[in-house]
Amino acid sequence: MAQTKKLISIEEIKDRLKPIFQDKGLQLVLLFGSVVSGGSHRHSDIDIAFLFDTTVDILALTNRVIRLLHVDNIDVVDLRRASPLLKFSVVNKSKLLYEREEGIVNTFYSLAFRMYIDTKKLRDAQALAIKHFLREKDL
Repeated sequence: MAQTKKLISIEEIKDRLKPIFQDKGLQLVLLFGSVVSGGSHRHSDIDIAFLFDTTVDILALTNRVIRLLHVDNIDVVDLRRASPLLKFSVVNKSKLLYEREEGIVNTFYSLAFRMYIDTKKLRDAQALAIKHFLREKDL
């Protein structure tokens, strides 16, 4: 498939993804990135995050999204496997496309926020270790 030639609206993305919304175990679908922030252009990718009850075959899901949206510049995130930082970034700056039951997005936001806060010390320690390493290597 070719690169995206024209911008796809959020409503059009939601409409085209409706067949996936019927999938067993799907809890939540969030659109994020430049399409939501307003910084997208005709070569921008489309970032979509999915939360299923269990882990999902991300390659098969990505291929299905590509077929439904008719574009190949797609980034698909499995929120069950995502890092705390990515979960928080997605849920903090996203557009809700689907939730199985009302309130799932709020519950997930609360979980993502707690995980983000709980891992801050680890991220800070990692950043400090990288800084020291680079300083020692004169980089």
